[in-house]
Amino acid sequence: MELVINTIGRYVPARRLRLEDVDVDPPLAPRVLGAYRKFFGLERVAISDRPLGDMMVSAATGALARHGVAADAVDVLIHVHTAPQAWTHPVDLLPGICRRMGLRRAVYFAVHANHCASPLNAIQIGRQLLDESRRYALIVIADLTFTGILRQIPNTTVCGDAVAACLVSGRGPGALMRSLEIDYHGAHAKGPWQSVEDHARFERGYAPRLAGVMRRAIEHAGIDRRDLRWIFPHNVNLVSWRDVAARLNLRMDQVYTESLPQLGHCFGADPFLNWSFELDSLHAGDHIMVATVGLGAVFGAAVFRVLAGGGDE
Repeated sequence: MELVINTIGRYVPARRLRLEDVDVDPPLAPRVLGAYRKFFGLERVAISDRPLGDMMVSAATGALARHGVAADAVDVLIHVHTAPQAWTHPVDLLPGICRRMGLRRAVYFAVHANHCASPLNAIQIGRQLLDESRRYALIVIADLTFTGILRQIPNTTVCGDAVAACLVSGRGPGALMRSLEIDYHGAHAKGPWQSVEDHARFERGYAPRLAGVMRRAIEHAGIDRRDLRWIFPHNVNLVSWRDVAARLNLRMDQVYTESLPQLGHCFGADPFLNWSFELDSLHAGDHIMVATVGLGAVFGAAVFRVLAGGGDE
C-alpha cells in the first residue's frame, strides 16, 4: 500500500534557553560551550514547561485541524520516543491522550527501539496497518528531556523538547513516500556506553554510512540528488551535515538547518519539525528527503514527492 504523509502538526516551546543555562549532566565546560557555538551551530535549546501529554495533544490536534480530519477517523496512534522511559509509571499516557482527543477507534502503541531513527520504523508499521478499513494513522514523535543526562549527547549536541505529529494515510493530498532505506550497525548497539575504540569507529563511519543510506534512498526513488528541494535532517550539529553534504555533492542550502541554532536536537522529531516549518512553501512535484541517525546504530532516509494539494500550489 502507498503511504502519504498528509500533514504535520507540531508543538515547539516558546521557552529557549541559552546553552549555558541548560541543566545538563555532566555540565558543559566553557571550552565545550565555545565549540558547540562556533563549530556545531548551537545557540539555544527549546525546553518545555508543559507535561509530555499536553505537548502531544497540542501537536496532534494541530495536524487533524490542518487537514480537516475528525478524531474518529484516526484508527492508529503511534507514539515514537527515543528515551526508553517516556512517562512515569503507572500513568497510562496513550489511553489518556485517546480520551482527551476523542480517538475512540484508535489502537495505540509505542515505538522506540531504534532511538532517533524510530520514526522511520513507525512509518513502515503505519503502512502495514492502514487499509480500506483503517483510514488514518497519527504518528506522534515526542520526547521530554526530564533529566540532565537526556539533555546532551556528549561532544555531539544538546537536546531539547518538541513534538511532531504526522497524519498519514494511503491517499493524498500530502507527500507520497517514494523510498525508505534503513541500515543497522549492531556493532554499536551499546550506544553511548560502547568502548572508546568502538565509539571512535562509529565516529569514523558516521558520515559515510549516513551518506550511503541517503544515496540509496535517492536512487530507489528514481530521482537525481539535484531534484531534491529540501533535505530535512535531524538537528545534531552543522559539522556532521557539512561532511555528509560534501560526500553527496549536495549544496548546504538544500539541507534545512535553520531551526538547529534555536531548538537544539529534539530527538526523532527533528526531521519532521523541519519539514513542518516549510509545509506551505512546497509545491506539487517537489521531492524532499528526511534523514536521521539513531544510537545503536541505525541510519535511515526516506524520499517523498509532494502531491497536488500537498503544498503551496
